[in-house]
Amino acid sequence: MELDNRPIRRHWPLLAVVIVYVAIGALYAWRVPAWQTPDEPAHYNYIRQLAQVGAFPVIEMGDYNQAFVLEKVQPPKVRPNAPLDALQYEDHQPPLFYALAAPVFTLFDGALLPLRLLSLLIGALTIVFAYAALLTLFPTQPAIAPLVCAVVALIPQHVHMMAGLNNDALAEALIALTVLLCTRLLLEARSSQAESRLSPRLLVGLGLVVGLSFLTKATAYLTLPIALAALLGATWRQQPLKTVALTLGVVIAIAVLIGLPWWLRSMQVYGGLDFLGLQRHNEVVVGQPTTREWLVQFGPANYLLRMAQTTFQSFWGQFGWMTVVMNGWMYALLLGFTGLSMLLFAAWWMRTTLIPAGRPALTAAQRQTLSLYALLGLGTLAGFIWYNFQFVQHQGRYLYAGLIPFATAVALGWMFAVSRWPRLQQWLWAAFLVGLAGFNLYLLWRVVLPGMDAALF
Repeated sequence: MELDNRPIRRHWPLLAVVIVYVAIGALYAWRVPAWQTPDEPAHYNYIRQLAQVGAFPVIEMGDYNQAFVLEKVQPPKVRPNAPLDALQYEDHQPPLFYALAAPVFTLFDGALLPLRLLSLLIGALTIVFAYAALLTLFPTQPAIAPLVCAVVALIPQHVHMMAGLNNDALAEALIALTVLLCTRLLLEARSSQAESRLSPRLLVGLGLVVGLSFLTKATAYLTLPIALAALLGATWRQQPLKTVALTLGVVIAIAVLIGLPWWLRSMQVYGGLDFLGLQRHNEVVVGQPTTREWLVQFGPANYLLRMAQTTFQSFWGQFGWMTVVMNGWMYALLLGFTGLSMLLFAAWWMRTTLIPAGRPALTAAQRQTLSLYALLGLGTLAGFIWYNFQFVQHQGRYLYAGLIPFATAVALGWMFAVSRWPRLQQWLWAAFLVGLAGFNLYLLWRVVLPGMDAALF
């Protein structure tokens, strides 16, 4: 029987992006010294305890040692040879990623590289889900989806994080899957069959994904408001109030049933309503600089300037434990690229929605879906600001939950910029892929490894 290879022919740009991402990410995972991605020792210790003891750990006083972090972990040219038992401050995290990683730990006798590669491969799912979402949203403009994927996949700091050991990759993958399901939900609701009920399979799937997000990471809880917003957008005008309530109830019920056992366990262990263990975590991480301390030390204006600069730099690339930085001219170029991309997106938005001038405008479903993407981006930013009200955490990686909205804005802006050259539009994703891949390799060999005093080969 002859195999049908048409899907491969049609979606080969996605395959190209994933291959480049995995290849470059594997280099980062292999060459970056052990423990030189943020919080990696603590995530490793969670997996180790689960694999060796067979029970989920409990965060306790003494699980964080600020002096040890500063002396043994954060300096880029000082790498510990010990398993870093002093750092177990991620023990409060939800269990899903660690349950997936524990068999890998056991199979490879605790080796770090296979665990890093597991995180990297899970991160590839984010690329696949983003591609499917954008292809669903813009089916007549197939070049947009791989361009979004190239940006999502190859922001240097994002590669660095995906190639390290942490639960971020799974959280981002579940957020991306939620984006995909919500995109399909909104487009389905606006179809010619809008009066019919939404697909039960889609509703159950959305509930399951939100529930799994509850078991992954606090940042992945954004899936709940995004899912509810999509459900309201899909049903509010087309369905009676009873159906709207039932639809919301199904998704919420499935998600809560999945998350409830972990929440009850956390409240039993940590007391009160600390269902995420965050209160206990804040008590344990004694010595971390707080926002109040820095406001007193630097003043509000200098604090905000430091926050903006560090957040921007670490969004694009501030490697290791925020200790290995690029040259200043690189950040200047990236700032120019980011600002220009946002201006181009604003121009595209005005041209498409306000001044169509004979061009086909966005459909109602597309506008609604892009508004949902914007909501995800704003929710991510709000969570980042809230976290920084407590601790000094000016790390751009905390904005990666909103990476799909950011990449979509970049893609739409640059596609608009080259709209007079259809051939260039068609291959713009490849130009971004090659450019970002080369940038990543340059940074790895000329910035990251020398900055960590690591062997180049």
